[in-house]
Amino acid sequence: MAVFEFLLEIIGRIFVKFIFEGIIKGVFKMLKKLIEFIRVNIFGFKAKPIKPEEILEKKILYKKIELTENLNDKLKIGQKGDVLEIINKDKVFAEFYDSKGKQIEYRNKLVFEVGIKQFKLKK
Repeated sequence: MAVFEFLLEIIGRIFVKFIFEGIIKGVFKMLKKLIEFIRVNIFGFKAKPIKPEEILEKKILYKKIELTENLNDKLKIGQKGDVLEIINKDKVFAEFYDSKGKQIEYRNKLVFEVGIKQFKLKK
């Protein structure tokens, strides 16, 4: 009987954590969008512009990547790495790892310049 009560308590805590926290966060996001809508459409304030650089940073900065093209004789298709810095909308700095997880060094360089079209994001 005690085990059953213990399991019910755990399930209840999980339910409260995910459901109620999700609902509360969702309500606050909805209120924020409503206030922004009122500011822009009723009072005539301008909406905050979203910069393309910020969108790109949120999308790929510090994410895991996999090469889709050969960069040199050490960095082949399928090599896995991480994006470290965004140079511009077409290029990033990334580091890559071998199959054992060690960082790859090529011509005394640990960080490589990679084109946006030369990799895909890994989940």
